Amino acid sequence: MTPAPHCTAVVLNWNGWRDTLACVLSLLRAAPAPGRIIVCDNGSTDGSLPQLEAALRLAVGAGLQCTDRAAVDATDVTAASLWLLSNGANLGYAGGNNVGLRLALRDPGCTHVWILNNDTEVAPDALAQALARMAAQPAIGLCGSTLVYAHDRRTVQAFGGSAYARWTGRTRHLGASSRLADVPSEPAEVEAQMACLVGAAMLARRAWIETVGPMHEDYFLYFEEIDWAARAAGRFGLAWAPRSIVYHKEGASAGTAARGGSPSSLYYLFRNRLRFAWRFHRLYMPTVLVSALWDIVKLALRARWSQAAAALRGALQLSLPATPGA
Repeated sequence: MTPAPHCTAVVLNWNGWRDTLACVLSLLRAAPAPGRIIVCDNGSTDGSLPQLEAALRLAVGAGLQCTDRAAVDATDVTAASLWLLSNGANLGYAGGNNVGLRLALRDPGCTHVWILNNDTEVAPDALAQALARMAAQPAIGLCGSTLVYAHDRRTVQAFGGSAYARWTGRTRHLGASSRLADVPSEPAEVEAQMACLVGAAMLARRAWIETVGPMHEDYFLYFEEIDWAARAAGRFGLAWAPRSIVYHKEGASAGTAARGGSPSSLYYLFRNRLRFAWRFHRLYMPTVLVSALWDIVKLALRARWSQAAAALRGALQLSLPATPGA
């Protein structure tokens, strides 16, 4: 089927080339496929770049081009349908994807960018369904897909996005643990509860990116998506395409699949829980802090000492932005 020429997919890799390759191959099999795919490597140390270059050349031949972060602003992105971009360092989720966004938008004809975790694989019509949802309402700036667990394709991880509790600073995946067969066909009720999309699959309109700006990079991991959505409040809507199915190997891309999360992931989760509250819901900071500390106590009571210590370091990290929304 003819590709969707005005949509570019951005896939961020970090020490996970096998998952990334599976993701790209699923995109190439989509109907329609994105008109362009950009794979960004975040300074991997597992040989991802040469492995991906060799495998992707087998898949698309001369359609693959390679570049690096320093050359992005001088690169003619229209010269190839598949790009392998070296970021040269681990820039985090936002930083790594922002480089891909910059390259994608160098094509003036690019109208949408599909940001995907590398540990996802897309159903053949996932992009078509998400594009159709956005076309139905021009005010939509971001559209999410139905995320389904890759290891259990009957169970939903999220109906596209998450709700946010101001008193605790916690996010909650909408529709979590639902059966795929029971996914509602109408998205309005879910969208009314949505504070942000789940970053594993976000279809962004070009106007959103250009108006709201890139994702804030100081989070590094977690809360980038809800910060992005909060900055767009009142200007763009969030949406969910129920029949856009994306399979997710949860935690593989960030190395958080360990029980309860790795210490490093918990550090960023608790730090950014407070950072986001400080930026956008400062009046709730006392209750968010108490809630975070109670969650840390619960980790300690379960004898998860390294996780509790990392979470405490994150919660007590004091380099908060000076002004809300900064």
